[in-house]
Amino acid sequence: MIQILTKNNGADYKGEGIVLNSLHTPQSLDEFTVNIIDLSSSTIWRNQNSSNNSINEIKDFESISQMIQNSKKTKILILLPQNSEYKYWSIQGKYQYEIDLKDMINELKGILSSLCAFLYEINLVYENTSTRLMDDKVKAAFYFKRVSDEQILLRSEGSDKPTTVMLYENIMASTVSIPGYKELMELLTVLHLVQTKQVMPVWFEEVRMFDDNEQFKIIEENHNIINKANENISAATKKIDENNEYKSILYTNGDELVRVVFKILETMLGCDLSQFEDKKAEDFLFEIGEIVFIGEIKGVSHNVKNENVSQLDVHYQGYLDENSDKSEEQIKAILIINHQKNKALRDREPVHENQIKLACRNGSLIVETTMLLKLFEQYVAGNKSRDDCINLLTTKTGILII
Repeated sequence: MIQILTKNNGADYKGEGIVLNSLHTPQSLDEFTVNIIDLSSSTIWRNQNSSNNSINEIKDFESISQMIQNSKKTKILILLPQNSEYKYWSIQGKYQYEIDLKDMINELKGILSSLCAFLYEINLVYENTSTRLMDDKVKAAFYFKRVSDEQILLRSEGSDKPTTVMLYENIMASTVSIPGYKELMELLTVLHLVQTKQVMPVWFEEVRMFDDNEQFKIIEENHNIINKANENISAATKKIDENNEYKSILYTNGDELVRVVFKILETMLGCDLSQFEDKKAEDFLFEIGEIVFIGEIKGVSHNVKNENVSQLDVHYQGYLDENSDKSEEQIKAILIINHQKNKALRDREPVHENQIKLACRNGSLIVETTMLLKLFEQYVAGNKSRDDCINLLTTKTGILII
């Protein structure tokens, strides 16, 4: 990983393996393989006081200097400024004087020495040059004079002036201007601070040696296992989603509750509710053989009330009045109810005996959604046949218990 300490937001340096931090809030240098201290921002070179021998960020320089001295293993590259305008003596937020850095090199070296003492010992000379990296050439406004050949890492193209040097074992300085991520990675590559891996050619994939064939066979076999496992997971997830849809009748109400209850009844009883028209009376009406099933589907926050059972009897009596050819024994009134729907199942109170007695007196059946699911579960598992389910709903009165 590479840390870049900069005064600007460093947006141009963003890329893989790059962590950007301000000069004011650096992370520990030894947490990174390479640390780059970018001094190129013109806003660094400002001093509110009346002299040109310091900067506003001098305390940040001093803090980083301590970190450099204490670092044990990281590589440090200091990118020196270009020929920026140095501004000083601020009055009411406006700087009164300015001078080019090239015209204050001794003062510039003094400021830089607050960051790294080795920078005071170098000879910095103003001269605009270009340095070849890999694909790109970059500009530099300064170069280093009177440095040993062993220190020189990069020279300008044509004029052969040192633009990047080794200051100490793990500390380098460069005068080149780095405009973006691409040029930065080229610079780090030619300085051997990062390694670039050559792209494998297509033909290389055909070269099989050592135990390649055995390893490719293992990979293929395990891919097949993974694909089969993914298929199994997908099928199981789909089945769980289907189960959850059925179980949703434990917390829903309204149209969603009716839709899923219809799906359960059609599957379990073999009835067809697709043609049922809701006229705001009963919630379902269907025939199986000679038996007419008529009923209410409700989702409520309270326990079952008398009015819920009585409303079911109203539908029952209304159907009898309109269908004189049907006997009372041929009509089965059922209340399917998700009561106390906002409570966990373990916290729900049982249906009160009064409502059960009322249902018995009316010849109707209360079916809690919990019981409907248990009956449906036994049907799906093959423990109860369709006829068993129909017989239970037809013959039972009061409340269904599975």
